Amino acid sequence: MTTAPAPHRTVSSLPATARVWIYKTARSLSHAEQKLVLDHGATFTATWAAHGASLDACVDVLHGRFVVVGVDEAQAEASGCSIDKSVSFIKQLEHDLNLMLTDRMVVVYEGPDGITSTRLQELPALIQEGAITGDTMVFDDLVSTVGELKERFRVPLRDSWMARFL
Repeated sequence: MTTAPAPHRTVSSLPATARVWIYKTARSLSHAEQKLVLDHGATFTATWAAHGASLDACVDVLHGRFVVVGVDEAQAEASGCSIDKSVSFIKQLEHDLNLMLTDRMVVVYEGPDGITSTRLQELPALIQEGAITGDTMVFDDLVSTVGELKERFRVPLRDSWMARFL
């Protein structure tokens, strides 16, 4: 008798105080790519540890564009070495998917045709043209906890760190 795979654990199932690291793509991930991220993430988090203590963690995909690594540090804190392992996991995903997840110059926002992205250096011109305004919903990948993820991950540009371009 075979057992069914464990259900995917979402980052929203972690407590509000759990730490998150958000990685973004300049394009949407296909369903197959999202499945690969979730499968590899489940394998990674099943063995992820800090100084021998298992970490209560998960990897999730949000909005088809964001790979989120979350860890509840109530059980054990993610140390420098364990954080390095998570970065190595992300680098391996970049290789497996042939795409960049660590490019901090990508801005992801909601355009008229859905979620899209631009390069940070193009943002001022898009604002000047009126293609992006202070009301445009942007994704702030600098949030660091599940609580912040729920409260201020998707916000109007005027309420994000990108407001300086207005």
